[in-house]
Amino acid sequence: MLHLRLVVPPDDLERVLAVLVPERGVANLAVLPGAAREPAGDLVLCDVTRESAHSVLKELRRLGLPEHGSISVEQVDLTLSAAADRAERLAPGSPADALVWEEVQAKTSEESELSWTFLTFISVATLIAGIGVLLDQTV
Repeated sequence: MLHLRLVVPPDDLERVLAVLVPERGVANLAVLPGAAREPAGDLVLCDVTRESAHSVLKELRRLGLPEHGSISVEQVDLTLSAAADRAERLAPGSPADALVWEEVQAKTSEESELSWTFLTFISVATLIAGIGVLLDQTV
C-alpha cells in the first residue's frame, strides 16, 4: 500500500477527486480544504494499492498536478484498515507483481548520477588494475 499526499489547487479539486473516488484501489480518502499554504490549495490524503498506483499517478500527472500543486508518495509498511484491505482485494493483480514506474524512475535517476566520488573510485581501481598487469600480479 502507498500513501499519497496531494496539494491540489482549489480549482482542480473536483477533477482530482474524479480520478480518485471511482478507483477501486483507493482507500481512506481525506480532503482538508485550504490546508496547504505553499503552494496554496487543498490537501488530499489517500492510500492507494500498488496495483492501482501507476494508473492513478498517470492521471494526476495528466491533470498537471505536479506543475500547479504537488504529489508525494510514501511506502506504507502496515495498514490496519478494513477499507484498505477491501481495496487490496478489489485491485486487479498481485501487490508483489505491481510495478510503480514513478518509483523506479526516482530511484534509478537518484542512484545513477555521475559524481566525483564515483570517478575517484574508478580511477583508483583502474590504477590498481594497471599496476597488477605491469607487475604480472593478480589483482
